[in-house]
Amino acid sequence: MKTNKTTHLITALLAVILTACAQTNTTKEKKQATEMRPIDKLYSNIQPLQYKSMNRYFIEANQSGCFYELYVNGRMVFNLFEQVGLMGHITCINDAILKSGKQEVTVKLYPLGQTEVERFDTFTKNARIEVRIEKYDTQVEDSDERVITFKIPEASTRSKNDIKIEGLPYYEHTFTFYAEVPYEVTGWSESQDLTKMNQKQLEKEVVAFYNNLSDVIYNQDEAKWVSLVKKRELEFLKSEAYNDVNKESIKDRIRSFKQIFDSSFKRKEPLDKYEMIFGGNGRIVALKSLIDRGYGAFSHGYEKVYDDGSKSKIRSYEYIYLHKPKGSNKLEIIR
Repeated sequence: MKTNKTTHLITALLAVILTACAQTNTTKEKKQATEMRPIDKLYSNIQPLQYKSMNRYFIEANQSGCFYELYVNGRMVFNLFEQVGLMGHITCINDAILKSGKQEVTVKLYPLGQTEVERFDTFTKNARIEVRIEKYDTQVEDSDERVITFKIPEASTRSKNDIKIEGLPYYEHTFTFYAEVPYEVTGWSESQDLTKMNQKQLEKEVVAFYNNLSDVIYNQDEAKWVSLVKKRELEFLKSEAYNDVNKESIKDRIRSFKQIFDSSFKRKEPLDKYEMIFGGNGRIVALKSLIDRGYGAFSHGYEKVYDDGSKSKIRSYEYIYLHKPKGSNKLEIIR
C-alpha cells in the first residue's frame, strides 16, 4: 500500500509539472505570435505618401562588347560583368536621388577580358553602349518620358563626332540630368568629407565596421541589424516606394531580409581583397571587391528560399555604403 501511495503521488506530481510546462509553452507561443519581429517593426506604422506628382526615375542600358558600371551621385546602382552578348536592363534610381535638382551619372566601361575564344584587353570596334534615364509619374497613366540618353555607337554606325573607344583599356564618362521629386531625404548631404580623413585610419574603421556587421548577421541578431540599417531602410522606403509598404518589391525586400535571420545555415565570410571607393562628393565610402568584379568586398552565407519552395546555400555579396553624419565620429550605414 505504501508503494502504491508513493506511485500515485509521483504520478500526480508529474501531471502537475507537465500541465505547467504545457501552459508555459502555450503562453510562450502566444507571446511569440503576438510580438512583432524587429524587421516588421521597422516597416510598421508607416503611412503611404500622397503627392500630386510622384516621379520614379530609372536607368536603362543596352550594351555589346563591353562590361560596365553605372553610378548615380557617386553610388553604384548597377553593373554588368557577365559575357552574355547584347543585354539590356532597367533599374529604379530614386534611392540615389536625395532631392530635386541636378543629378550626376557616371558610366565606367571595361573591355571583355578573357572570353572563350580570345582575350580582349582593349575595346574592339564593335563595343557599344546606350544609357538612358527615364521617368514616369505613378499618379498619371502613360506618363513615361525619356529624360536623357548617352550613347557610344559601334564603328559601323558612328559619325565623325561620336565618341570613339576602340583600342582603349578603359573609358569613363559623366553626364547630368535634372530630377523633380516631391520628397527630400538627408542621405549623405550633410555628412563629413571622408577623403579629408587620414586614409589608413579610415580604412581601419571601415574594416572594423564590416567585421562587426558580419558578427551581427552570423549571430542572427535581428534587432541589432535593424538598428544599423534603420536610416537606410526608411530613406529607401520613402524615395523608392513613397512609403508604400504593400508594394510587392518592398514585400520581397522584407522577405529576403527575414530569410537571413531565419536561416538554419549561416557562414561568416572574410572580406575579399578590396579597394576603398568613395561617392557623394567624398561623403560615402564602400569596399569594392578586387576578386569578383561587380561585387562589394562584404559577403555572408545563408540559405535562400525561392518562390517554389526550393532552397540553396548561397554567398550573398553586398555593397554597404557608410558615412559619418555631421557632428559624429562614428561610421553608419547610409546605403
